[in-house]
Amino acid sequence: MEGTMKLLGVDHIDIVVSDLNASIEFYRKFGMSPEGTLDNGQTVFMWNCDYDRPVRIELHKAEPGQQTGIDHLSFAVSDPKGGTKEIQFVGGVDFKFEPFENQQSGRTISNCYDPDGVQIQICKQTAPGTYKNWE
Repeated sequence: MEGTMKLLGVDHIDIVVSDLNASIEFYRKFGMSPEGTLDNGQTVFMWNCDYDRPVRIELHKAEPGQQTGIDHLSFAVSDPKGGTKEIQFVGGVDFKFEPFENQQSGRTISNCYDPDGVQIQICKQTAPGTYKNWE
């Protein structure tokens, strides 16, 4: 039985980095620009400045002892709450928390892990978000 939830695209990829400034400059070379910042500048949202075909990454400065690399992959969906319920009904996936609106990013999110421990998020932009503009 096929469910009604459909992935609309990749909303963003969250990457833990060792040197935030070096990573910002690296991704700038691919045409990405800072969109906003959180956590006293320790998290930077970058995007390609294209509203029709947005590409977004979230760069986090690694905490001491934290491994660098992909933190999570976030898929855009039309209804994160309904999608979470649908996946829970099918079974075999444990979500970390009930879907909620993250005030900082303005996204309603729900997170789980794939069989290899990769954190997967489903989300929808539901508010402007409170992260500071970069400039």
